Amino acid sequence: MTGTDEVRRHTEIAIDRAPVETLRHQWPQLGQELFELEHTLTDIPGVGRQPLTEQEKKEQQAYIRNTIISHVYHEEENHSLDMRYLAFLLLKQGRAGIIVDNPYTIEKNGNRLDLPYTGLEGYYAGVEKTANRPGLTSEEIVQEEATVGTQLLKNLKTRAIERNSWNDFIHLKKALARTEQDIEIISTIQLLWGTVIRRLHVRIYHCPEFEPTLTEQIEDLERLPGASQSNSEEGTKLRRALEATRGRLHREHEAMSNDAREQERLERRRREWMREDRLTEFHRFHDETYQILTTSQQGRYSLDVRDATLKDATVIETITLPTIPDRQTYPPTLVHLTPEQLEGYLFLATFGDVGGDPLARSVLVDR
Repeated sequence: MTGTDEVRRHTEIAIDRAPVETLRHQWPQLGQELFELEHTLTDIPGVGRQPLTEQEKKEQQAYIRNTIISHVYHEEENHSLDMRYLAFLLLKQGRAGIIVDNPYTIEKNGNRLDLPYTGLEGYYAGVEKTANRPGLTSEEIVQEEATVGTQLLKNLKTRAIERNSWNDFIHLKKALARTEQDIEIISTIQLLWGTVIRRLHVRIYHCPEFEPTLTEQIEDLERLPGASQSNSEEGTKLRRALEATRGRLHREHEAMSNDAREQERLERRRREWMREDRLTEFHRFHDETYQILTTSQQGRYSLDVRDATLKDATVIETITLPTIPDRQTYPPTLVHLTPEQLEGYLFLATFGDVGGDPLARSVLVDR
């Protein structure tokens, strides 16, 4: 079963109020799924209970609906699913410009193409190059995102070919375009999106400064418990391996000259400072993003459930975002992309709209 998802973007203008952007998505299949859950669970007779009256059924159905819908406001890593989605959309709307400026590329036909933000740019806060530290340029960040999208798209195409399921790939693209809905496809999208998020969630730790110096490696090993006191074969092997590594590192340190030890000490201090600087910026950017949503009092996520009948059942998602500086306020950045990279980047830029949506991550899909 499929349904059409209507998206309307408009600007509301009021006196003494900044314009806000509102998105509306209709999810008829999830509405029908909710309808069936309400009625199936209500119709299950309790042991030794009399059948429910119509009024009791309505109250029970309302309770089930509210319980299921409340999952979209479930807290995850200090923020609820709906707030995390609003923050993601805020980056796509333009806040990502703080990280990657205003990126564009030149297509094969010579035309300029403004690159949409992916909403993932926040994971590169602290990774980017500044006047005080090395890192990735705006172009390099976009190119890395393009690589992520290219690999994702390549894997999906390869799987479709190997399983002779090209129609599934077509349905997936239609789901991303919000022209078709299928719970199984939506579930696939949100699972793949979760894989992307988990990969980028630790992106900052891939910066070279997070590689421990020799003395840090030694200290880390010394802090380990006695390499497992287990007398099992596995415990014995682990203990011997750790002892061998510990001995090797100590020998390397003892063989260092005084100058080399001083260089190692200075390098350690540099890396410690760099790590702190990167992590401070990472957390600052994320905290400020959520502060924009909360202090503006314009970031809202709401649901309207219509479930009078199965045929007309639908869930209407309304998302309101505060206005932030337009991408044109950031300096233009030319990004060199191959046709394959461009395709992958544009594919990635559509993936989170569905994969990160609270409804796509709700029990209506996960069950």
